[in-house]
Amino acid sequence: MANSREKKTRNVFTEKAALEQEIAALQAKLEEQAAKLADCRREIEDAIVARIRQRDELDALREENRQLRKRLAMYEPPAQDEPPADAAGVPVEDSPAEPARTREEQEFFDSFRIYVVGGTEKWQKKAAEVFPTMHFLGSEKNFDRSALAQADYIIINTNAVSHACTEKAKNAAPKSASIIMTSNNNLHLLQRKLLETIQ
Repeated sequence: MANSREKKTRNVFTEKAALEQEIAALQAKLEEQAAKLADCRREIEDAIVARIRQRDELDALREENRQLRKRLAMYEPPAQDEPPADAAGVPVEDSPAEPARTREEQEFFDSFRIYVVGGTEKWQKKAAEVFPTMHFLGSEKNFDRSALAQADYIIINTNAVSHACTEKAKNAAPKSASIIMTSNNNLHLLQRKLLETIQ
């Protein structure tokens, strides 16, 4: 009988020791996971701070660009009347060449990443000839949304684009990007609308 009790007692202590080891292992694993979670949080916070700084720097650069353009505008000759345009909005006498631009305006199109969603295939082809530095994503909602991740400007031509495509483009746009909606196929007016954002 005594041997039976001693055996049961030993079993209890053995189980207790095993449970304590298991608890210690779980606590160590929990601490390890907590440390990893803390590291992840720090990385996310650092990424958010870096993103905010980048956005602030971009806003500061845009504001500086606006101020410089205002100062330069005082020395520019007055604008001339626009020549007649064809159905796609390209001047008849200049088609398919680019509209006349000042050096500062050309630097604008060279410096900023401009993406275009929507518009007919014919209009996009004309626009690509006039604005060779722009990126055209078509009018269907199956475009790659990651393409807009670095966009400074997103133009949405509502003349030939689905609601789903429009919403996808808006949702994929970074917070720092300017979204320009247009229903006019006139490319000169589109150029003017873009340049007005930095004036």
